Amino acid sequence: MKISIRFKFFAVLLAFSLAPIFISRGLMSRASQDVVEKTDHQTRQELLDIMSDEFEYTASTLLALLERGSEAMRLAAIGVAHEVDNVLNKELPEDGPEPYLANDFGDPDLTPPDAARRQGYAKRTMGDRQQLIQVSFDHPTFHLPAHVDEDAVLPEIRRLLQAAPGIKSIFRNLPKSPFWINVAMESGVMMTYPGHGRLPLRYDARDQEWYKKARTSDTCKWYHSVDPSTRYVVNKVAFPLLDATGRFLGAVSIDIPAHSMMPDEQLEARWGGGVRTFLVERIPEGQPTDKGLPILVQLEPNEQGRRHWTTAVETQWLTFDEPVGYQILLHALDTRQSGVVDVSLQGKPSLCAFASTETVSFLVIAPKTVVAKLPNEVSATLRNLFTEMRVLSLIISLAMLLITALIAWFGSRAITRPIFSIVEVAKRLTRGDFEARINHRTGDERDDLIQSINEMGPQLKELMQLNRDMEVAQEVQRLLLPSAEPELAGFDISGGILYCEKTGGDYYDFLNVCRHEPPCLAVVLGDVSGHGIPSALVMAAARGQLHTLSDIEMAPHERVAAINRVLARDLDGTGRFLTLFYLQLSAASSQVQWVRAGHDPAVRYLPATDTFDELRGEGLPLGVDEEYVYGTSGTTLEDGEVLVMATDGVWEARNADGEMFGKKRMLAIIRENAHKSAKEIRLAMMARVESFQGNGQEDDIAVVVVKKGTGETSMVRHSISFRMTNKENCFKCFQPKVEAFGNTHGLHPKIIFHLTLVLDELITNIISYGYADFDEHPIDVTIILHGDELTIRVEDDSEPFNILEAPEPELELPLDQRVKPVGGLGIHLVKNMVHGIHYKREDGKNVLTLQKNISKTHCPVQG
Repeated sequence: MKISIRFKFFAVLLAFSLAPIFISRGLMSRASQDVVEKTDHQTRQELLDIMSDEFEYTASTLLALLERGSEAMRLAAIGVAHEVDNVLNKELPEDGPEPYLANDFGDPDLTPPDAARRQGYAKRTMGDRQQLIQVSFDHPTFHLPAHVDEDAVLPEIRRLLQAAPGIKSIFRNLPKSPFWINVAMESGVMMTYPGHGRLPLRYDARDQEWYKKARTSDTCKWYHSVDPSTRYVVNKVAFPLLDATGRFLGAVSIDIPAHSMMPDEQLEARWGGGVRTFLVERIPEGQPTDKGLPILVQLEPNEQGRRHWTTAVETQWLTFDEPVGYQILLHALDTRQSGVVDVSLQGKPSLCAFASTETVSFLVIAPKTVVAKLPNEVSATLRNLFTEMRVLSLIISLAMLLITALIAWFGSRAITRPIFSIVEVAKRLTRGDFEARINHRTGDERDDLIQSINEMGPQLKELMQLNRDMEVAQEVQRLLLPSAEPELAGFDISGGILYCEKTGGDYYDFLNVCRHEPPCLAVVLGDVSGHGIPSALVMAAARGQLHTLSDIEMAPHERVAAINRVLARDLDGTGRFLTLFYLQLSAASSQVQWVRAGHDPAVRYLPATDTFDELRGEGLPLGVDEEYVYGTSGTTLEDGEVLVMATDGVWEARNADGEMFGKKRMLAIIRENAHKSAKEIRLAMMARVESFQGNGQEDDIAVVVVKKGTGETSMVRHSISFRMTNKENCFKCFQPKVEAFGNTHGLHPKIIFHLTLVLDELITNIISYGYADFDEHPIDVTIILHGDELTIRVEDDSEPFNILEAPEPELELPLDQRVKPVGGLGIHLVKNMVHGIHYKREDGKNVLTLQKNISKTHCPVQG
């Protein structure tokens, strides 16, 4: 069934109009979801961090308050001791107030007038209820054990009574927590302030553990005990009373109920239920931690009220549900003064904020449900807001759907009218009718499309003509290059070029320049600045001049100067120039001549000594100075020597990381392939450069290789190169490669062993003594087999060291008679296993070349 194009266009317009809406809505929905989740996560995390910091600050603050309170109690105990010392040294007054005895408390005639039931001073009953007790803030009371005679100790009681005003003053300046101040004497007398009568008849302070320990102490110390008056667990700070001779007279103690030291109720009002505080003792290093943390102070639970005053206070332990969280908390207590750690207490995931001193830690533990209450509320608000936004977005999308459908329907009718004209002209253009035009006008942006299509025909025609011209130019330039490798007795010559565009400015050529015997050949390599058609034209002009002058007998520098004069006039003001290297060879002769006109020197490699050199010379590029005078240079080549001329497209080629190919890689390729023909050397270099380039060829590449022949069939040359570092097991790196090389080329096992041993000694010395740092350094090795000559080349960037200057070991003398330092045997062994050693320091590297004639080792090449 055929469907109207108008309906199809309507469907397409509708689809393309709505697709972005729904896609954008989906993307915005996902983005909004991501934003909400990220905002929720970040807000939640930041609120948790804030609340964790507040818990940590609370723990540090409460520990500081607890320390200040403890210090105040300690100072108060010392102050009370001084008050008692003063009155014990005074004369007994003849008269004074009558003392109130604890045993008489409750009798209206024998009880202080201000005695009353006070809030905070309560006794816990066996029924777990609190019963307020009477206390007096005006008078202390004295407790006498049942076997102590009152008359015998009455003088001491009267003396102690004189200290009451000072004790009351100290009491008023202490924190307002319910507590007792006690003065217990060796006679059995115990004075208590505030006064009360709740001490059991059998109570004798001298039998209490804290009193016994005070006898042997000379400082304030803290103890735990059950208060006989209230049955609360109390923290007791005690200080000994000593006379001038150091004799123990008694002890002063200040009792603070343990529950009054902990701010659990205030924290519960701030954070809600479940917040608990603990003062725990730090576990010394090396002590077992499996029981938990020993609790020094906590809010006393109700069941503690059933303890009897004669019962010792056992250590309670704070244990956690999860061993991992407990171990993390122990590590935090040992390494930080304060912080927050995740733990699990009584089956509830919790946050534990802590602050520590050297001996104790104050813990504030709250369930995570308490800490996360505010973050959860914020998260719920964000999610509700997101839901409302999605509903609103859906309503807007549906409204836009309706509007877009109407616009697409009416718009498709107006848009489809010029389509047929555009399609028809496009078909004519594809058939090659570049004169086709569209005469329809729409009055909007579609006119730009119509105009572009109308202009496309002439432009396509022009581009096709230009493309044909470029193909012709490429073919012409290809024809201008040598069609075959030249033949010259005593030389192997090969040249090649790769253009980065269809045409370029690199150029090489071979010209017969002598009309007499022996024949002479000019090898020319040039590079015009830039590339493309302009450079190709300059190159063609220079080539024409060279070929024109090739029939004229003249010296190389005269020929180059003549070309320079013509190019300088033609290129004046263009900014272009030509660098040229002109090399002239004579058949069956070792003499060569050259002129260098601004081009890079030709590279010269002599395999016999494994050395590189350059054919240098002074000279400006052609086309710069019309009057410049060039000079001819000359030298003698040895058999097997290789000359390489190349343009900068070789060493300036870059890989994907922007690293340049460089001349070191170029030299390495020459060394590895020097035993091959000139063509093989050239192809190896061009292939390596082509594979190195990561972003495509950016410049023209031209290479010419000239190899001096011997006139005879040269021996086959084999080589292997590899790199190691001082961080590797070098023996494992090179040993299999050396064996494989030797087996491949039929070396006798003894030769392979010698080669492996020499390399092992050399590389071991380099790694052991050559590097002063701990960085990674490369060590390059090249092995060349040329006939019976085995060449080993080792390069490293260690400290300068010439193996030839190493002292010979005193092998003829016993060890105890040698004057020179012991050592050097490895170098001595290397010297005796090869037939030639050459050392040089080049470019910051040690370059060691060793020659070994395997025919002199009594184990010739196998096969």
